[in-house]
Amino acid sequence: MGICQALTVLLLLASSIGAHAEDAAVCAPQPGHAAQWLGACQKAAEAGDGHAALMVGVMYWNGDGVLRDYPTAARWFQMADKANEPRAAKLLGDWAMVRLAQAAKPEDADRAVLEEAIGWYQKALQIEPVPAARALAQQRLEMLSHLKQQLPSR
Repeated sequence: MGICQALTVLLLLASSIGAHAEDAAVCAPQPGHAAQWLGACQKAAEAGDGHAALMVGVMYWNGDGVLRDYPTAARWFQMADKANEPRAAKLLGDWAMVRLAQAAKPEDADRAVLEEAIGWYQKALQIEPVPAARALAQQRLEMLSHLKQQLPSR
């Protein structure tokens, strides 16, 4: 299973398990039907609803009802994080991982992005409410820490 597929499964699980009932009433898109929720979710997110911001980000991350757009998804995830949505940290770590994976070789990885990913995954370990997502954050943090140790000093 690829990172995007695993992320999709975890996000759907996280949205159904971790959402508060009042959040779900405002923004509860089902896979394949996100387009009908986009306007309401964006409006709620812009009003400070962290769950709604997370769901809009998930829509853009998965291309559900909108064109897939990782940078736009990340902006919504950042909004969710600022609204204290605990599931956003891991997703922001995943966004940093996507950017790291674009390097031709591990030693070409942008160290600032590496540090960013490590920071988000460390935060996720502290606040992520979904055990499977927390386990993935731990796994990715260990991988990135190992990569960081292997990189030559600049």
